[in-house]
Amino acid sequence: MSDGTRPEGETAFGSHQLRGFIERCMHAVGASTGDSAYMARHLIASELAGHPSHGLRRLPEYVDRSVAGITNAAAKSMIEKDRGALVAMNGQRTHGHFALRDATQLAVERAKEHGISAVAVRNSDFAGRFAPFCEDAAEQGVITLVFGNNNGSLQSVLPPGGTQPRLSTNPIAAGVPRAKAPHLVLDFATSEVASGRLHFEKDSTGSAPETWTGPGGHLKAFGGFKGFGLGLLVEALGSALTGSDTVSGRQSEEAQGTLIIALDVAQLRDLDDYTAQVEEFIAHVKSSELEPGARAIRAPGESAPSPEAMAEDTEIRLNAVTTGHLHRIAQQLGIEPPASR
Repeated sequence: MSDGTRPEGETAFGSHQLRGFIERCMHAVGASTGDSAYMARHLIASELAGHPSHGLRRLPEYVDRSVAGITNAAAKSMIEKDRGALVAMNGQRTHGHFALRDATQLAVERAKEHGISAVAVRNSDFAGRFAPFCEDAAEQGVITLVFGNNNGSLQSVLPPGGTQPRLSTNPIAAGVPRAKAPHLVLDFATSEVASGRLHFEKDSTGSAPETWTGPGGHLKAFGGFKGFGLGLLVEALGSALTGSDTVSGRQSEEAQGTLIIALDVAQLRDLDDYTAQVEEFIAHVKSSELEPGARAIRAPGESAPSPEAMAEDTEIRLNAVTTGHLHRIAQQLGIEPPASR
């Protein structure tokens, strides 16, 4: 978004131009019109929420994996086991955004029916940020916990004291309904930062903070043994329980395994009473006096763009690496690249 200055190497685009470009790219690799629009909303929302590492810079990766036949943009997830409150799904190599959108909605529906549910998804491609799925569930009065793993692949995170990476970034997310959006949503890697954030910093500035990495330039677990322990928990829930591969000495296929746990608030207590109490404790926490120069306290999830913000034609700036890749895939797919402002 614009503040009147532009760092060297960045190009400004309108969000509407970028949204249309994403839709055309996804449609070109086989996604339906509805799925293409969903992917566009997902990536634009990441940019507007201040997470460019999971925004437009990911589109070339998704296109490349589709063109190479690694991902099937036209595929639909299927249910492999159905035990009512417990469901196992096969993503059938579709994009994780589509697989987890459908799995989250199914988890919400089953939680409304049974009070609590869990949906395990294996064999999807990567889903980017988990926050939008948690936001969708919270909007329906449902609490979610999400654990995601890369099917034993992309081992990029060091165990504390280790010199060889043994874990992936293994993200965890959670969503809690508030009285109205934005809801209380957490979404974080169990490494110091997500791998996408590390690469985004290198693309933008040529380097990244040394505190993020250890021997060999590999990511460290956040908080030492705390992040390491959570990373192992994700292996147990996002991988082993979903039927995905866990980290090992084997060469595992790049894919994603995800467990979504959903809890219908209204079946434990009145939803309005619950959200009023959530608002009360958030307000109390945010009322703390600030250190000199500190920003206002913000609860997790409050950076999510509103529907009004999503509807506006907002300026989005992309670094030279991302812009170059967008032009590359445009030429590859035979479509017009997005026009800069």
